[in-house]
Amino acid sequence: MARSITAVAGGSSRNRAVLMLAAVFGLLSAVLVFAFLSGRGDGGSADSALSPSEGAESVVVVSRNVNVGEKITADMLTTRTLPGGLVLAGAAGHADDLVGKVATTPLFAGEQVLLAKVTTFDGQNAIAFKVPDGMRAISVQVPHEAWIAAGLIQPGDRVDVLAILTLTEIDPLTGEEKPKITGAVIAEDVEILAMSQVLVKSVPNLDAKKASSGGATGSTGDATGTPAAASAVATGDPLKDAETYEKAVSVTLALSPELAAGIAIVDAIKDDVAQYRLMPRQKGDGTKISGATSWSLDDVLAGLKKK
Repeated sequence: MARSITAVAGGSSRNRAVLMLAAVFGLLSAVLVFAFLSGRGDGGSADSALSPSEGAESVVVVSRNVNVGEKITADMLTTRTLPGGLVLAGAAGHADDLVGKVATTPLFAGEQVLLAKVTTFDGQNAIAFKVPDGMRAISVQVPHEAWIAAGLIQPGDRVDVLAILTLTEIDPLTGEEKPKITGAVIAEDVEILAMSQVLVKSVPNLDAKKASSGGATGSTGDATGTPAAASAVATGDPLKDAETYEKAVSVTLALSPELAAGIAIVDAIKDDVAQYRLMPRQKGDGTKISGATSWSLDDVLAGLKKK
């Protein structure tokens, strides 16, 4: 029994000695690491130890997850200093290289942002890249070219939108109905995002061609005096000789949600009740209309009388 107690006591002493040696070596290691970092002249700062002058680089990382198609803003980005060997090829080194661009792939918090994973709006054909901030794209039908300045409007032009309403009011005394026509500018300085056009065939006037041909040939009265007329008469299908022209069928505008709703309502009403007109602005003219922006027929006639 005495031997067992003595053996246990001896083993416990050896364990304590091993633990003390481990503690001494651990403390010595900590002192050596501290001395090494202090010897680099930065007071032990990890970022200073990895300064660009020592082979490290600054790289931009995202501070939160960024979805595909999301525009990158300054608050989504932060800069970190990493050893040169950890910086990915093509990674952005400055936040200015990324702000305002759009992510083409998902970006995850802490990820280095590669320039190949973002894009600008330039050269993008999708309508989503053309819509200005805070605006919505809305298309309206074009029943007649006169509604859009004879179809001469092009993407990039800026217009004012004039709505014309033809309502009916009843005289409370006589019960007589009379039209009430009102025009109002419901949107100003609106950007045209797109024009949709279709090719339309213009059938030639064969009677006119025959008359012209007959006059040129004198007394013969030959209706096939010109090759074009002869071909048209020979085939019997005037559409084969028809020329084509482009006709606008819809126009896409950039509008705030409120104005888009108003123009959509006007577009949905029957043409004999509500119409719109697009009035192109001079290039660079962004001034707001001063004075009245709505007029009734009586207002227009009264203005003419004053002149």
